[in-house]
Amino acid sequence: MTKVTRAVVAEAVFALGFLLLGLFVLYDAFTLEEPGVYSVVSPKTFEYIIGGFATVVGGLLILEVSRGKYGVAEGTEPGQEFLPPDVKTMSIVIGSMLLHIFLIEPAGYIAAATLTFYGVSFAFGSRKFIKDIALAFIFAVVVYFVFSKGLRIFLPDGFFENLLGLARETQG
Repeated sequence: MTKVTRAVVAEAVFALGFLLLGLFVLYDAFTLEEPGVYSVVSPKTFEYIIGGFATVVGGLLILEVSRGKYGVAEGTEPGQEFLPPDVKTMSIVIGSMLLHIFLIEPAGYIAAATLTFYGVSFAFGSRKFIKDIALAFIFAVVVYFVFSKGLRIFLPDGFFENLLGLARETQG
């Protein structure tokens, strides 16, 4: 019988949380109202895939924890150096994501995504401002174009979308 320690409880709670998250996403997929347009691939499709995957992985994690097979935290094996969490990097990444949330509607997808992509590259150590901002901008434009024009999943318009002629035509 496995001794119940804080690590085992933490792993079991995480596994259960992941299973519950998967079940919630599946529930949300079942109750999601689809747009009136017929399409083989709809927003529900992605929710079913993600919810099913999370449910299966959560169930498998619970099974592994119940069998006594659980992960070993980094730096806890003999001879391994303990590395504390990098709070600065994670703070910059979280800040970039929060900036995206607050900017996406007023500034548009391209501006918000460009700043987010640049912030994440900065957090992970890149200090080439011109290159990073240019790549972030190009990537944001490509994602906007693929979603809005290719998949017809409209992302919020802003300054850059209007400047580049990518903004949706609005019916007056």
